Amino acid sequence: MHKTMFKKIRTHLIGSVAAMALLTSFGGVASAQEEERKWTANVGAGFTPLLGALNQRLDNGWNISFGGGYRFSQRFSLGAQIMYNGLGVSRGVLREFAVPDGNARIWAFTVEPRLTFAPRRKFTPYVVGGVGYYRRVVEFTQPTVAAVTVFDPFFFTFFPVLIPANLVIGRAIRDGIGGNAGAGFQVPIGQSGVKIFAEARFHYSNNGHIPTRMVPLTIGLRY
Repeated sequence: MHKTMFKKIRTHLIGSVAAMALLTSFGGVASAQEEERKWTANVGAGFTPLLGALNQRLDNGWNISFGGGYRFSQRFSLGAQIMYNGLGVSRGVLREFAVPDGNARIWAFTVEPRLTFAPRRKFTPYVVGGVGYYRRVVEFTQPTVAAVTVFDPFFFTFFPVLIPANLVIGRAIRDGIGGNAGAGFQVPIGQSGVKIFAEARFHYSNNGHIPTRMVPLTIGLRY
């Protein structure tokens, strides 16, 4: 009776130790995988103020960006970034060209090194820069109507309708090489590996006789 009970206890102890060892091994593998994760991705959006002469021609707007990179160490990573800035056209320019309305956009395709400070802390500051290709597009538009076909489920038929639209009556495109530099910080969200970041950068590009100067302020997520 005592021998049987001792054998059962010994069997349970051996099983418990084995399970603990297995869980510890899995925990070590998961931790190692987290440490070994090298590829990163990010997405963000924010406000885009313009500077210099461009601020007299276009109106401030908004931005959205996304990209990815490779982390060579806890402090240094290298990535590629795509940023889109949606802007307006100033009233003075619209009067100058005698057009009803307009819009503008700036694309930036850059390669960017990032240097992180205090990587093991919750609040992690960093500096970042980039160099690449910039495209600035300005369009002049006038109101019009466009015919589209819609489906009426009640009568089960298609019919044309007219909706408001903008007709592009002129377009100016300026391409150039440029760069950016700035700083930001990131804070982890729990143990998910996802971080919230906020950053500001100064961008410059030689897009024609009026260069592009802007300071996008961006908030987003990085993994």
